[in-house]
Formats: sequence, structure tokens, C-alpha cells
Amino acid sequence: MHHDLNSLWKSNTPRVVVVLDAELAYDHEAHARYQSAERFLPADAAHLSPRELRTDPRVTPRWPCHRITTLSWLVMTEAEDGLRPVRLETRGLPEQDEAAVLKAFFAEMEQLGRVQIVTWGGFHSDLPQILIGAIDAGLRLPSCLTGLLSPWRRDASGHLDLCSEMCGGAAPAHLAEVAARLGMPVKLTCRPNLVSQLMQQGKWPAVRSVAEGDVLTTAALLMRWRHLSGGTVSVLEAMRRLTGFVAEHCAHRPYAADWQRYADGLLGASYAAEARKLETLGASACN
Repeated sequence: MHHDLNSLWKSNTPRVVVVLDAELAYDHEAHARYQSAERFLPADAAHLSPRELRTDPRVTPRWPCHRITTLSWLVMTEAEDGLRPVRLETRGLPEQDEAAVLKAFFAEMEQLGRVQIVTWGGFHSDLPQILIGAIDAGLRLPSCLTGLLSPWRRDASGHLDLCSEMCGGAAPAHLAEVAARLGMPVKLTCRPNLVSQLMQQGKWPAVRSVAEGDVLTTAALLMRWRHLSGGTVSVLEAMRRLTGFVAEHCAHRPYAADWQRYADGLLGASYAAEARKLETLGASACN
């Protein structure tokens, strides 16, 4: 579903927040070229411990030898009363390879013009992957994303890694850990370590659900984070906007029912809290 974003914002240059998540797969051909450059043979792995087998890049491919299989992004407008979801896009295999996915993503970002990219842990994962994929495909970054070329200049990069912001000096946490603390829907499609199996089995709709699920959870956390500084009217209203968007635009996805239960739970808790207030006021009036 497409909207005229300028019609949703009073300024001629609307501020748009884009929450994204990428799902990745090993690029075995690239990794084989790396092993050849290292003169690495299977026999060289015989003396490695199980931990070394997981961490040695000659055995387990690191990010330069990954490729984006699926990219999902949620477009939200930013106004005085908080964030509003507008559109959820997901591109990937089997219809589009990494180059086509990035080309489509860049085209939309160019159209949006002024964006802030938001991820969970994307400083170490999604953004490097997008940049190396664009280099490999011979693509140019849209003008609104050129700040990503200076990732260490957090204030000027145009990218907010919500994991870094929320965790601060604490050890970086998984998205599921923080969402669990706040009772939010998260990792609804499958365990994170089983996503590669979905890819191998060609279950691409499920992979898309995984990416979209992480985007929606990250968006919910962003809304709660913004509320700390008065960035939205209320937590209930912010979550109502997001869950309403899921109900309207993502009803075909298996995670939609979980988000509806989450919305119902929040509303029930709100009613219960108001009822307790009335009971307290009633008791005070009788004394």
C-alpha cells in the first residue's frame, strides 16, 4: 500500500524513519576463493577446537562472504505525536537476488529523500552487508544514505543502531532478550538458528516472515524508546498504531495473530488499570 508521504507531513521535507532487517546466507563461492587465498585445506581444520571451528573465518564464513537473501523495511513518518507506520516492504529470493533487492531498496530511499535508518545491531551486521553488496553490484548509494559511508560518525551517519542506544555500556543484548523483558512479540516464525534451514528448504515466505517480524519488533522497541523523551502520545497509542498496521496490512502473515493478542493484552491491561483507579477514587470518596 502506497501513500503520499508529503501529504502526511506539514513540511515540504518530511522526516521519515525506516526500520530494516536483513536475512543472510553464506556465499560459498566467495568463501572458496578466500580459502584458496589462505592456502587452506580441509586437513588444516583437524587440530581446531569446536570453538575455533565456529570462529575461524577459514572454516566459518564471516560477513564479507555472506549475501543478503531477504531485506525488509518499514517506512514510518515522524511527527510531534510520534511515529506512524506507513508501508512495509520485503524483497528477496527467489524473485530477486541481492543486487536486485538493494537496487529496489535504494530506489525507494531516493524517492523518500530524507530518512533515518534504524536497526537492531545493524551497525555490526545489516549496514556493512548492504554496503559490500552495493559495491559488488556496482550500485551507487542514494544521496540520503551517503552518511552510511561514515558509520563511526553516529550523529551524521543517518543510522540509529537501537541496540547500541538501549544497551549503552552493558553487554549487547539479543533483540529477543529485550523484547521478552517488555512482553513484546518476537521471533515468532522459528528459532533464529533455524532460518538457514528455511532457506535451504526454499521456504522463502517463512524467511520473509522472519525478517518482517524482526522489523516490527524493532519498530515497537523504537516507539517505546522514543516515549522516554516524550516522543509519542502514549505507549498504548504507539502500540495501537503498530498493531493496527499489522492487522490491516499483514493479516496474511502467520505472525499477525500474535500481534493481535499482544494488542488485546495491552488494551485489557489498560482497562484494568483504569478500573483500579476508579476503585481507589471510590474508596477515597467514602472515607
